[in-house]
Amino acid sequence: MKKFIYYIYNFFFLSINWNPVLAIFVTWHELKRGSKYRIYTIKREKLEKLTIENGDITKSSPYEAVTYYLLEKLLSAFRKIDPSTNITDLGCGKGRVLVVAAHFGFTTIIGVEFANELCEKAGANMRKLEKKIPGLNWKVINKNVMNYEPGPDDNVFFLFNPFDRETLQLFLRKNEMLFNKNQKPIYFIYASPVHLDVLLKNGYKNIYHINPARNLEAVIVKKEPVGNTMQVT
Repeated sequence: MKKFIYYIYNFFFLSINWNPVLAIFVTWHELKRGSKYRIYTIKREKLEKLTIENGDITKSSPYEAVTYYLLEKLLSAFRKIDPSTNITDLGCGKGRVLVVAAHFGFTTIIGVEFANELCEKAGANMRKLEKKIPGLNWKVINKNVMNYEPGPDDNVFFLFNPFDRETLQLFLRKNEMLFNKNQKPIYFIYASPVHLDVLLKNGYKNIYHINPARNLEAVIVKKEPVGNTMQVT
């Protein structure tokens, strides 16, 4: 019953902030895909009500799950672009992206999240998935994204606006040398790309764009390494 109430709340939230037609479309996908993936991640969460030991919530967004429609479109498109099977969700919340990514052939899956309760939920959702999809190499890291050190294989990142423009700029600057050293193309799969200009100004190229100038907008951007000469602005 409680879950049904949250679906209704989500519908009215979208109706008021977007429009009723889009709310119907998104809610239909929530009901259909939620049963498919067997996870419950729709409930929004205010950061001030969560346990966060290292992070500035004024620079971060409340928890909200990316729509299944956008997520499946993005992952399906990426599978046609690059064979990489690793993905890192920056601000993974309750783990929706992690679970769906596993169904799209990603096998090395990392979630980075600074809210303790959301990490616990994401981990629980991934543990349930292990029986259905064996052989997954996954982990959920309870850490501020600025304290996360990408590994040598990290080159595909997912974003759903978990933090502000400044944090995104700092993350790029902090890891640019590592990205170049690995000599692999870097991808950002970006739903609702509010700060897309930050990536474009730093040499990333838009290689996939869905619904530009509309509410359900998303992009995939790519940057090729060029020695150690690239600068982050």
